[in-house]
Amino acid sequence: MKSEHRHELQTNDLGKLVHQAEPYVETYGVKALVIAAVLLVLVIGYSFWKTSQTSQEAEAWTRLAAASSTEDFENVYEEFLGTNVADWALIQAAESHLQSGVRNSFTDRSASNRDLTDAKEQFQKLLDSTSTKSEIRERALFGLARTEESMSDGDLKAATELYKKLIQEFPDSIFRKLAEQRVKPEEGEKVAALEQEGTQNFYKWFHAQSPKPGDRQQPGFNMPQPGMTPGGAAGDAQEDLPGLPGLPSLPGLPEPLTNSPQTDDTKSDAPKTETPKADAPAKVEPKSEEKPATPQEPATKTEAPAEKPSPEPATEKKP
Repeated sequence: MKSEHRHELQTNDLGKLVHQAEPYVETYGVKALVIAAVLLVLVIGYSFWKTSQTSQEAEAWTRLAAASSTEDFENVYEEFLGTNVADWALIQAAESHLQSGVRNSFTDRSASNRDLTDAKEQFQKLLDSTSTKSEIRERALFGLARTEESMSDGDLKAATELYKKLIQEFPDSIFRKLAEQRVKPEEGEKVAALEQEGTQNFYKWFHAQSPKPGDRQQPGFNMPQPGMTPGGAAGDAQEDLPGLPGLPSLPGLPEPLTNSPQTDDTKSDAPKTETPKADAPAKVEPKSEEKPATPQEPATKTEAPAEKPSPEPATEKKP
């Protein structure tokens, strides 16, 4: 009975609420339905936008990770403008322009000026934006300082101010030590590196230079060898080449045996003095140019049996 009584009470309360709400439903029912429908549309739209933003940002990070050139970084920045990835793409594009500009300043000044100008504009764009994150702003300050120093014509005030601003705004920056090396005197020095007269004179001189890609001649593969004409074929050019000087002879050292071949006369002088004159005509063999030392061997063999007879010849005479 208690449960039935409780159910009756709830039914009565619900009926009372419905009865009390009838005037409000009649008056504001249409407006409430419209408001509910609008809220439902907004919730669905926000969910769809959030999903699309998440997928777009994921695609942007993927594109940024795959970028490998300055043009790739700039394309990512333009396609995903307004996202967090865009600023990271722009800082990397600016740093890439800076590196290319410094490298080309020694070989192609025109290309170097273009790269440094683009780097300066991109660094400045990041510094002027209020939505730039602190870690990106830190890199942009250091990059712009280096760009101003690289483009300097001897006046290094702008680069000095940027280095000091970096040290002031980011005291724990990883670039702090490099910045201090440019604007703070080292031990034993009274003036900082960028304030020294020698540094300013160097940048003034370097700014006036205008190197071009064709100024430095590249070595070729068909360079003439000694004794050959510039065309690559052997000719009479070898006769015009100066002779190589001879090596100096040191006093007290014997002449090397392999420097000059011995003649037949020099080789035959020593054995002729040792052999008797009577034996020489009997056992002298005809001389040959290839083996001039052959006459010496029979002469030594004839002397050995004459002085010391050995038993070997006696055994040979036995039948």
